[in-house]
Amino acid sequence: MIECGIHPIRVLVVEDEEFVRRAIALGLVSEGLHVEEAGNGAACLAVLAQGRFDVVVLDLGLPDVEGVELAAELRRRGGQGLIIVTRRGEVETRIKALDVGADDYLVKPVDPAELAARVRSVVRRRKGPARRRIRLGQWDVDLDARTVVADGIEARLTRGEFDILSRLVEADGGVVIRDHLLDIISRNPDEADGRSVDMLVSRLRRKLAGPTLAGMELIATSPGHGYRLGVAFEANW
Repeated sequence: MIECGIHPIRVLVVEDEEFVRRAIALGLVSEGLHVEEAGNGAACLAVLAQGRFDVVVLDLGLPDVEGVELAAELRRRGGQGLIIVTRRGEVETRIKALDVGADDYLVKPVDPAELAARVRSVVRRRKGPARRRIRLGQWDVDLDARTVVADGIEARLTRGEFDILSRLVEADGGVVIRDHLLDIISRNPDEADGRSVDMLVSRLRRKLAGPTLAGMELIATSPGHGYRLGVAFEANW
């Protein structure tokens, strides 16, 4: 299954022509999505009332409701993405659908792989930018939330300590010279003086030492130059 956070991406296909609806649904299932179906506007609203969906794939030519009006109602209710899949290719209808809040608009026939890619793109956009997280030894480091956690316990880093750690991560194993690190922490007057970089690095080593580093130094010294990460990390962004 394609995952959205911790659950498979759930898609509701709303299409009155059964053959077309089944073809779209089976195509999305073949791409790893979880799919349910509705044959008209009333059925669509009934299914949505019973569970959460990430994206609604909506045909505009429904027998019981004007498609653009249903699209507007779905957007007012919020909570899911909306992709229009219809035979109506005229610019005016496309504009109306996008104006009421559709995230995407495709004209039939559609390729299942392309539609699945559009669904995943809508889910990503609605989730917002991915957070920058890494695994460093036993530590889970969230560069955006500025947290460092292992086994549910947070390492209490000062602003300067985290700024140095973040810069070393961004260098991805490259050496960061002392003067550059000093410039970074100079925004924090309480932690910036002639010995501050070496002192903060020493404190980082002490606070983040742990058994999973297997004797490797978390932050390695490049004599006469500066510092670099001494261990590889797994990025999640």
